[in-house]
Formats: sequence, structure tokens, C-alpha cells
Amino acid sequence: MVLVNTGTGLWALKRLERKAGTPIRGIFLPHLLQPAFTLRDPNIAWQKRFQVLSGRVRVHYDPLSLLPGRKFRVQIGGQDLTVRLGDEWAASEGLSEVKIERVDLDFAFSDKEDPEIFLLDVQSPQLQFHFGEKEAENIRK
Repeated sequence: MVLVNTGTGLWALKRLERKAGTPIRGIFLPHLLQPAFTLRDPNIAWQKRFQVLSGRVRVHYDPLSLLPGRKFRVQIGGQDLTVRLGDEWAASEGLSEVKIERVDLDFAFSDKEDPEIFLLDVQSPQLQFHFGEKEAENIRK
């Protein structure tokens, strides 16, 4: 089971990297009995908008969505993240770096379509953001 979760977790990580168009780095820790993994001390940069520098990110994915032709459903929970804001966002917020206590993201995507965002919730002393387009399942913690 450990080998299956490690393999599908790495596959899920690579699929996320392809969709994001950027490498996702960190200490990869597969979960033993769930289709999930944790990235400790992640380094994730996205379109010059932000860069995650430290913290812990947990990724839970639907293993059946790894099959061809299906949307890939992912739930991401981050804790104690240090994030560097991109120039445009930093200028609008008056901050270059923020500490994020918690972020929850629930979305699905295919290779050819834009992602469907079900939930995006950011809790930080400096930033508060909540977006819920559709009713989302609870993020597994």
C-alpha cells in the first residue's frame, strides 16, 4: 500500500506541476492509508504572482481522477506558510511577504480546461480571503 500511495502521490504531484506550469518542490511525505501526501518546506512559485517559501502543504487527491479523461480533483490545505507576493500584488497590498496561518483550496481540472474552483480560503493576520463558487467537500485535515 505504501508503494501504491507513493507512486500515485508522485504522479499527482507531477500532474499539478504540469497544470501550474512550474516545478513544485519540498520534502515529499506520502500518507500510508490515504490518497494524500504532505510537502514540508514547500517552494512553489506561480506566475510571478506569489511564491510559497516555507510551511507545510497537505494534498489530498481523488485517485480515480488520475484515470485518463477524468477531471483531477484536488484538495490542498496549507499551514504556517511564508509567502512572498509578486510585484503587482505586493504593491496593491503594501506587503512583500506575508505569514499565512491556514489556506484551504478545493479544485478540479483537466488538461484542456481551466480549473473549477470550489473553495479558496486564506487566513492570515495580514490577509483574509474567501471564495466559494460551488459547495465544497470538507478539506481533509
